[in-house]
Amino acid sequence: MILSSHEFPSLLSKRSNFSEGEKVFGPFLNRDILETTKTYIYKAFQLRSCSDHIFSGRKRPCLQYYIKSCSAPCVAKITVSEYKKAVEGALQILKGKSDKLEKTLLEEMKNASAQYAYEKAAALRDRLRWIHQAKTTQSVEHVPKEDIDVIAAVFGHGVTCLQLCCFRQGINYGGQHFFFPSTTQSEISKILSEFIRQFYFNIKPPQEFLLSHSCSLDVIDTLKHLHQVSVKLTSVPCTQEHQNVLAHAQLNAQHALQHYVQEKDEIFALSQKMQNTFQLSKFPVHIEVYDNSHVQGHYSCAGMVAFENGVWQQKKSRILFMGKTPGDDHTLLREMLVRRFSKNDSYPDLILVDGGAGQVSTVFTVLSTLNLQHIDVLGIAKGPFHRDGQETFYRKHLNAIQLLETDPLLHFLQRLRNKAHQYVIEAYRRKHRSAMVQTLFEQLPGIGPIRQQKLRCIFKDPASLKNASLEDLKAVPGFSKKLAEKVHNFLKSLDLNP
Repeated sequence: MILSSHEFPSLLSKRSNFSEGEKVFGPFLNRDILETTKTYIYKAFQLRSCSDHIFSGRKRPCLQYYIKSCSAPCVAKITVSEYKKAVEGALQILKGKSDKLEKTLLEEMKNASAQYAYEKAAALRDRLRWIHQAKTTQSVEHVPKEDIDVIAAVFGHGVTCLQLCCFRQGINYGGQHFFFPSTTQSEISKILSEFIRQFYFNIKPPQEFLLSHSCSLDVIDTLKHLHQVSVKLTSVPCTQEHQNVLAHAQLNAQHALQHYVQEKDEIFALSQKMQNTFQLSKFPVHIEVYDNSHVQGHYSCAGMVAFENGVWQQKKSRILFMGKTPGDDHTLLREMLVRRFSKNDSYPDLILVDGGAGQVSTVFTVLSTLNLQHIDVLGIAKGPFHRDGQETFYRKHLNAIQLLETDPLLHFLQRLRNKAHQYVIEAYRRKHRSAMVQTLFEQLPGIGPIRQQKLRCIFKDPASLKNASLEDLKAVPGFSKKLAEKVHNFLKSLDLNP
């Protein structure tokens, strides 16, 4: 999380590429804590959340102002000094030093109430409530008051699990666990050392690390070289507070490891059952799911979503956009398969296609043409009215199979299919939305490429452009009153509702 260096700073989530003058807080390892803290700070101090570009182009308050999450500095609803005071209050929350601020606000609320200024007193009461909520979100019992990161390691079933918990000035920035399969217990110290070097390569380290196991002292030199700071490595906690947080981290790591191993065992059992049920030639470790999306052939896209041991492999998944097609699912599927296997020598154990016997036949034909008949193919066809639980599964040269609605294998295959469907639908919607914006801008009367670009910088989607007021269009650089009226009348004549 960063606080920008603008005259009216904004509070934004950012992982890297920090600019000069920005105040950085983190790392927040738990996104729920990050987003909840931001929401309460917006409510309490009404800082803006928009980018500098949006801020500079606004002519009237946005929705955040009307729901009292922003003070609308973009249209001078608040002075620079008042906004600066709100920023200082937010900084105290993020630094864990809000006690003095709360006492001051409480006194102001009492004075306002005594003077019968009940609206002001109610506003101060609400601010105190949001500040308390922000503190509660970040609070944990017996949190260390200094900057310290706790890393606990546990080993079992050939897997090492690291639990990382971050604390800054008494604030809990959340935790995250990391798994290292195919390791041994004797490698824990080495894993710890390498993890710290890599994780804190671009992240400023704390003053102290509290570790469950000792690690190489070379880590200190590495971090000093990267960040010009001195850190302390502690593997034997000397205070009760440090012993408690380390024990808590180790307990979390143990639970995470148990869940990880249990999930792996379940996936293995389901894969074994899948091989036996559908008579697959190989144990299905690598599965690729194929789906497509289009509306009457427009903005057609096909997708391949890869899974390994039941886990989605985002970097290996692919989307193929084909523009306008005749609306034939088989054409999309055939083209996607040819593109996928013509230039790639890594093959899945199983292809799961969203469709019935026709789709299975199409896949089998393409694989035969490419001499890849050894890859198993399974089709999953939706039941009547697309109701989950009534799917039928198809194999080439074998009878169709239906699984019981309560069968865990059915739920597993539904999850893979639904993930692929979601992945393709989201890609289709992005393409469709982009095409709608492009088409709308090209339709505007009297607007050339330069003015189109200026409009795109201000209005990001068709709805916001269509809802733009005449004053908004007049404020666009290079727009005369006559041109703004012409564009405004044209937009009002359109129907962009889905």
